[in-house]
Amino acid sequence: MSKRRTKIPTPTWEHEQTGITRKLDANRWQIWATAGILVLVFAALGVIGWAYLADYIDDQQRPGSLGLRVADSELTVAEYTTRASLFAEEFGIATATTIIPALNAALVEEALLLQFADELSATASDDEVRAEIASRLGIEADDVNFDARFEEELTRTGFSEEDFRDMARAAVLVVGVRDSFASEVAKSLPSVNYRQIQVADQDAADDIVAQLDAGADFVTLATEDSLVLDAVAGEPVWVPEGVLDPTEEAVLFGLAVNEITTFSSTNAVFVFQVLEKSESREVAEDHRITLGGAAYAAWLIEKQESVVIVNEFDLQLGNPDKVAYVISHANLDLQR
Repeated sequence: MSKRRTKIPTPTWEHEQTGITRKLDANRWQIWATAGILVLVFAALGVIGWAYLADYIDDQQRPGSLGLRVADSELTVAEYTTRASLFAEEFGIATATTIIPALNAALVEEALLLQFADELSATASDDEVRAEIASRLGIEADDVNFDARFEEELTRTGFSEEDFRDMARAAVLVVGVRDSFASEVAKSLPSVNYRQIQVADQDAADDIVAQLDAGADFVTLATEDSLVLDAVAGEPVWVPEGVLDPTEEAVLFGLAVNEITTFSSTNAVFVFQVLEKSESREVAEDHRITLGGAAYAAWLIEKQESVVIVNEFDLQLGNPDKVAYVISHANLDLQR
């Protein structure tokens, strides 16, 4: 008869070792899990903290950062804000959507004048700049208190003396440049003598043409039916080539003498009649100024297209944070 094998019991210390190992393994995973969670938490806090820090750094650096660059001329955000405050004060308007685009255009024009007016032989003497500053201060250039008043204005507005003088110099230059272009306008130009009646729609215009063809008096119809009663309504006026809108001008200069036609613009319809035409008529002073202004505007556009312009205050394409800074610190509002 075979002997029955006796099962040798596992030593107690091995049971204890297995239990301890399992507990250690479980604790180890808990530790690693906890550590992982803590890493994620600290990482998230770090990201949030860095975001706040980055915003803080941006806020601190924003006033001294680039606001507007026109070729070699630059304004910081703080300098632009100072100009915005003065601009709003001068025009009595604080609406951001009005002030900022207008100021952008004015500052670009100013920078172009300061950099390129000498190409047109336009200059601004020290006396002219002083006179412009005095005009802004509401005093005469030879006022004994000029220096004191000027210093007070610099303190009040936050301008540096150099920036204020540049602003005044640009104001002098724009007059000189405009005069330069006006002086280049020909003394005589092809011109047309015409009269007009402005009405609301094409049907009204066609009705007036029918009445004129039937013998009605132009001035009488203009007085009765024109939407705008001014010097041109029904009364003849000479206009040289280049003053009117190109499309309107093409119609008028294409008409024969005494010919009547209608012309549609964006907001109204006109009845035109040409009374006289001249291949060379002396240009009146007001038309000379208008033509000079048109040439000046074309020069500005040409210069803008020839230089690099960086405008952080463009309301559509600019930097929203910098725009918000100007609105806040120049005390502008967002009313439309």
